[in-house]
Amino acid sequence: MKKIIPIFNRIFYIFAMLSLLNVSSSYAQQFDQQYLKWKAEQEAQDARLKIPRVSTKNYYLAKPALTSATANKINLNQANLEQLQTLSGVGLKKAEAIIAYRQKNGKFKNIEELQQVKGIGPALFAKNKDRLAV
Repeated sequence: MKKIIPIFNRIFYIFAMLSLLNVSSSYAQQFDQQYLKWKAEQEAQDARLKIPRVSTKNYYLAKPALTSATANKINLNQANLEQLQTLSGVGLKKAEAIIAYRQKNGKFKNIEELQQVKGIGPALFAKNKDRLAV
């Protein structure tokens, strides 16, 4: 009888340990599933709350850079009144003078010929030289 009890105790302990492992394993799986569900809910909430980042370049105080790539060139032989008025220092009267010169003398042969128009001198030409084309 003495030998049966130690064997029975060993078997009982082995079964007890196996059942604890089984319980802890199922608890871990359940915990992992709950964690993954919570994480997905948090990511969805974060996506709903995400605010687009505002670039400092878009503030109204920032001076826009005028480069030849961003500013469209104005073709002196094809531009209408509105397009000519986008040039620096050119208003309605000067735009009308440019069109009148073009109608009277034909197409501009080069951009320097613009200085022949009344009211457009070297300073105004220099300001707009990079935006002009023929």
